[in-house]
Amino acid sequence: MTWVCTGEPPTARLRLADPPSSRAMLDGGWWPTSRDPVIELCSLVTALTARRGALVERIMLQPAAWDRHPTRIGVSGAVVRVGWFTTLGAALVIITGPRDLRIDLVVIAPETAYAVATAAMLAASRPANTTRAADILPTPPGPRAPRSVRHGDHQSAWKTEGGLVQPDRHPTAPART
Repeated sequence: MTWVCTGEPPTARLRLADPPSSRAMLDGGWWPTSRDPVIELCSLVTALTARRGALVERIMLQPAAWDRHPTRIGVSGAVVRVGWFTTLGAALVIITGPRDLRIDLVVIAPETAYAVATAAMLAASRPANTTRAADILPTPPGPRAPRSVRHGDHQSAWKTEGGLVQPDRHPTAPART
């Protein structure tokens, strides 16, 4: 089944090395706004086509960082194949096309703070950079990684981890009926 982009995709948050360098480990950075691959990949393909004139044929991603896993996406009348590889790092997307086209981008998790994401995209788009995608981000993107609770920051406890922490109350046994 091919998932088709039905509307105008949002503008991709993308930064590419200019000019592209064959010596660089990465060609830039991409900061998706969600974990929906259909919307985000349509946006990415549209941006790459507009900026580089690149015809995208295949995209390779790590499945754990995304909500669903389509294998084909229709963008502007073309079909792009999507491969899901558990061996690929969550911080990397590989885009390929005709005539040995290959674009490697660091993927910044949607929930990343603006300053961190901007710094990561700048680092990834430096010409002739030698940093791997996993080493650019302070923490790798993952599937909704749990936040750590700092001492005194009880409001940030997730309900799935037992709800709001209330240190002044002692646990009580359930009432017997």
